[in-house]
Amino acid sequence: MYQLYGALGAASLAPQCVLEVAAAPYELIEVDISADTDRDPEYLKLNPHGRIPTLVFDGQVIIESAAICIYLADKHTESGLSPAIDHPDRSRYLQWMVYLTNTLQESLLRKLYASDFTHDPVSEAGVVTSASAKLDLIMAFIDRSLGEIDGPFFLGNQLSSADIYLNMLVGWDPGTHVRVLAASTESGTSVGTHYPKIAINNTEMLRQPAIARTFKANGY
Repeated sequence: MYQLYGALGAASLAPQCVLEVAAAPYELIEVDISADTDRDPEYLKLNPHGRIPTLVFDGQVIIESAAICIYLADKHTESGLSPAIDHPDRSRYLQWMVYLTNTLQESLLRKLYASDFTHDPVSEAGVVTSASAKLDLIMAFIDRSLGEIDGPFFLGNQLSSADIYLNMLVGWDPGTHVRVLAASTESGTSVGTHYPKIAINNTEMLRQPAIARTFKANGY
């Protein structure tokens, strides 16, 4: 059985979704990631950075959310969440997994945790402003790229862990999340959004019951 160390609403959500879709047995072990809480020394033996998620199985340990998603989706082919190594879509899949974690996630972290990127409290506002501007460009690029594909997902009509990862990240920032709301919950009609293709991606992803259930359990 897998042991997934994580926290609700955090970076463990995407790997948890992959496990749920694959119907793989796992135990979710919650880690307190509050800024004012010291990490458990036993957890630091698994992940010296103290971050989440961490996946433990068969005496092995994997850290980094994107890496865990790729590993699990590849191992559990029944999930359908990653193309086979020789599939034409494999290169696109890997491109988006790396882009999301290296580019989108990095900008989100700078915006949301500006104090971690400067020792000068006065300059924090500048970090936020710069990250927000970069974030707008990144989101627009993703939305435009989705619009160039025949289908709602990064791989067209095939859902992958890249789509799950995207929507996990979008949910971290309320300002960004508001822009990708697909429909008004009051009227049921479409509402204006800066990123309509990402909104469609989100709606179609949540048609998968296991994913919808897991996102809801994580407070999305």
